[in-house]
Amino acid sequence: MSETRSNQTVLFLKPTKTVVTILLVVFILAGLMLRLIDLDDLPLDFAATRQLHSHIMARGIYYAMDTPATNAIPAETRQFAIITGQSEPQIEPPIMEHLVAFIYRIIGHEDMRVARLLSIFFWMIGSIPLFLLARKMTSLNGAFVALAVYLFNPFGTIASRSFQPDPLMVMTIVWALYFQFNWAEKDTLKSAILAGIFTGLALFIKASAVFFVGIPMVGLVVSKGLWKSLKNWRVWLIAAIALIPTIVYYWISATVGGNSGAIFGARWVPALFSDPKWYLKWFMMAKFVVGYYPIIIALLGFFFLRDKLHKIFLFCMWLGYLLFGFMFAYHIYTHDYYHLPLIPIIALGFGFVAAQLFSLLETRSRHWFSKLLVILRLLFGIGLNVMKSRGDMIGESFRHEAKYWKDLGDKIGQRSSVIALTHDYGYRLSYWGFIQPDLWPTRGDLTVKQLIGSTDPEFETLFNMRTEGKHYFLVTLIGELEGQPALSEYLFAHYPYQEGDGYYLFDLKNPHK
Repeated sequence: MSETRSNQTVLFLKPTKTVVTILLVVFILAGLMLRLIDLDDLPLDFAATRQLHSHIMARGIYYAMDTPATNAIPAETRQFAIITGQSEPQIEPPIMEHLVAFIYRIIGHEDMRVARLLSIFFWMIGSIPLFLLARKMTSLNGAFVALAVYLFNPFGTIASRSFQPDPLMVMTIVWALYFQFNWAEKDTLKSAILAGIFTGLALFIKASAVFFVGIPMVGLVVSKGLWKSLKNWRVWLIAAIALIPTIVYYWISATVGGNSGAIFGARWVPALFSDPKWYLKWFMMAKFVVGYYPIIIALLGFFFLRDKLHKIFLFCMWLGYLLFGFMFAYHIYTHDYYHLPLIPIIALGFGFVAAQLFSLLETRSRHWFSKLLVILRLLFGIGLNVMKSRGDMIGESFRHEAKYWKDLGDKIGQRSSVIALTHDYGYRLSYWGFIQPDLWPTRGDLTVKQLIGSTDPEFETLFNMRTEGKHYFLVTLIGELEGQPALSEYLFAHYPYQEGDGYYLFDLKNPHK
């Protein structure tokens, strides 16, 4: 056991079963209630593109079901939803989308709150193994501090409400780490099976989880002696349970018309590794997600570890995160939610430091004032995070967006063929306006192409190729249009247009003579 373990108190209270249970319930209920704020706002507050992608898929799955509610939907509307849902690329298994569609069927209609509640549920379930793992590796005090970091991190609070596989993935990652550690301690058949199942679930949900569950598992295997472990049939059982379902799924999906083969595509960008600014951008994105001081404190956790197994396990978690960043070099500094698995790692590191602090103060009973300050600092930190999270959730309302895009779709006409430079890769127009546009690339898209060595033809050739057969060119990203002067000048010079609230609509059918 780690030398940090202490059961003398829990937050300086007598550690009875009742006290521990009450504190655990209070922490979890507080984290849950926080996430229910402004629940019915539209999913445009966080990773809107990714969330709408899942909503379109879920709607398509639901509309394809034979129910009284779906049969009552106008045929053209229903068919559009089914086709657009089926046309969305499936990089990972659409588990969340099917779950949401199934709940739609139960309640008899679409409700965007369903997806939010489901993601919240999974994130909250992830708090249980995190607490148990931290308790095993540190102490009750360390476990509660780790739990607080996991539950009240402002970015994690917002992200855990988003309709995407990541909250579910993080939950399974934490469960996998917990059962892997159990196996390392006990090496029983039961622990091996559970470690294999949850490691496999994390991989199945999102293959990139391999860095966060695979590297720590390898570290545990090596720590027990590589040759000895290779002769242990339970190690191979864990590997088989974890890997076979995922390998089969992604192989089939990548070779039989699916899109799973693209999961690592356009991500590996070695050209960035020699750019010092890339490392700074990566760090700044991590800082945005978890904060500067939490990173420092979590790294300090290494210095408080005495148990070899604990050191290796935590080190491999960090190593997994680093290797993940190099593999997804572009996304690690452009997509904040790619850092979500870092939150439980930070939480555990925090727990190690907190366990030492509480242990030190427990041995000095006269220092009641110091103890009070520590508790007040913990509550103050939680309070600040709660206030920030609440401010982020209620700071801007997106409820008007549904009508805006519906009206824009009605204005253009659902049967019109459209190319667009628009929000969220056309998903807003598709979901509420029932128009699926072809897309003109943003500057970000062009940057990615350059990074991977892809090039487009000269502008007029590209324009003619992309606009062939189109009725309209819609622009709602006005800043993007201004940032592409060749496109802007060409559109205004050659086509009549309508200007509305936040958009230009160019008539490609009637160019200037």
